[in-house]
Amino acid sequence: MKEEIDFTKVPYQYAMCLNRKCSKANTCLRQLTEQSVPEKIEYWDILSPKHLAALQGDCPYYRSNTKVRYAKGFIKILEALPYKQMQAVISHLMSFFGRRTYYRVRKGERLLTPSEQQRILTILKNCGVTHPQDFDVYVEDYDW
Repeated sequence: MKEEIDFTKVPYQYAMCLNRKCSKANTCLRQLTEQSVPEKIEYWDILSPKHLAALQGDCPYYRSNTKVRYAKGFIKILEALPYKQMQAVISHLMSFFGRRTYYRVRKGERLLTPSEQQRILTILKNCGVTHPQDFDVYVEDYDW
């Protein structure tokens, strides 16, 4: 059974694929999104069929429809740390994300990808945290 994509959650100007003959079409977000476009949508962003036809090997535009586990916020992790250790962790996290993004991801305004979660755990480990708390919330969503 083909999965229906909620088109309201598709990122703005997400490039879709028209190649229904692709061997991975049944599991590709770009193809599944194209099949879920509502009739009221007048204009689409698509990958060039000519460009796709010229590709050899694995498609670099393939996006799996398997949902991934995003984290949302890490205030609980910071609150569980002693003050000096927390200051060191915050400094490293600000260096990694940048000041503005740090505050957004800390509060959960921006989701953390699995690789960003791993990077945060590595920073915690490098700062001497042996048993970090879980992130504040976890959500499952597509890796657009």
